[in-house]
Amino acid sequence: MDIDISKWTLIKTSQIDDDFEGFDDEMTFKLSDGSYYYQKNYKYSYHYAYRPTVHIYSQGYSKVMVVEGIDDYVEVEETTGIESRIVNDFKGWSGDTIFELQNGQIWKQDKYKYKYFYAHRPKATIVKVGSKYVLTVKGKSIRVKKIK
Repeated sequence: MDIDISKWTLIKTSQIDDDFEGFDDEMTFKLSDGSYYYQKNYKYSYHYAYRPTVHIYSQGYSKVMVVEGIDDYVEVEETTGIESRIVNDFKGWSGDTIFELQNGQIWKQDKYKYKYFYAHRPKATIVKVGSKYVLTVKGKSIRVKKIK
């Protein structure tokens, strides 16, 4: 870890609400207390854990999340989110994928990225970060825009 966490203020201890697969691009993390955090900067670090304990620290306007079992951190921003399910079989995204949710909303992929993985009616979380939205399914995220 390249920051001295002893100089930061601990503001929250909680758990990731589900599987944790490390840090990646535009990740969102739902905590067991119902709060959502968005990974602000790109950092890749793979580490699998089920419902690991996390600590959120602040210093000025900056917040970082430290996951127990990893000697690393990521800068985060607290945000709000909605949860639903993809209404049919899910096969990832391929550039202009449409995501129909059980709550009636329809979202479209807004950033080119290809990722194949299969899931049957998976949970989907959408969080707002600034003026953009990020959809997360099974620990993988993509930027989206609402079309309905």
